[in-house]
Amino acid sequence: MPKSKPQLSDLKQLVAGIVIPFYQVERGTPLRFAPGRFEDDAEHSWSVALVAGALAPHVDSKLDVGKVCQFATVHDLVEVYAGDTSNFAEADKVATKEQRETLAYQELQQRFANLPWLAETVEAYEAQTSPEARFVKSIDKLVPLLFDLIDDGLFYKEHKVTLEAWQKQMQKHRQKASTHPGAFEYYEELWDILVANPQFFYQEQK
Repeated sequence: MPKSKPQLSDLKQLVAGIVIPFYQVERGTPLRFAPGRFEDDAEHSWSVALVAGALAPHVDSKLDVGKVCQFATVHDLVEVYAGDTSNFAEADKVATKEQRETLAYQELQQRFANLPWLAETVEAYEAQTSPEARFVKSIDKLVPLLFDLIDDGLFYKEHKVTLEAWQKQMQKHRQKASTHPGAFEYYEELWDILVANPQFFYQEQK
């Protein structure tokens, strides 16, 4: 814990160094309601927090909804420094993801030593030792697929991702989504719906 109460300057640093940059970390999810614009990390984290918080009591009454929402809020915070790494990113970017995020965590910890909740909550989420952390990890994987369903596969069509390529590329994503069985049931149902609708994916000309 910090030795003294954070100052206004610490809050200014938090907003300038985390909040505003978080809005600037662009993800790969296109937004149908705003053609040409993509979801950012702040929007994504809010959507994960909302869905996870609303669903948690119905999946497992023992889940601490407050802790669920805290984990959802910070689960991608290191991307302020490391950037987002899409499942469909270039191989070299995927290969350096873990290293970049480790360095980003260290920077977060150092820069915001007066606000230790940030790094401590990120660390607790990454440890995946609590059911709340595992639940959020599953929901984090579920929400983008809900976007894909609602958008009729807009991302896949724009990026020329075939159903076959998607199924192969998403195996690791699917594995991560299985961290919480209750949340994974929804993921698997959604997976089956997407597979059953090949029109959501890029159709190669024959």
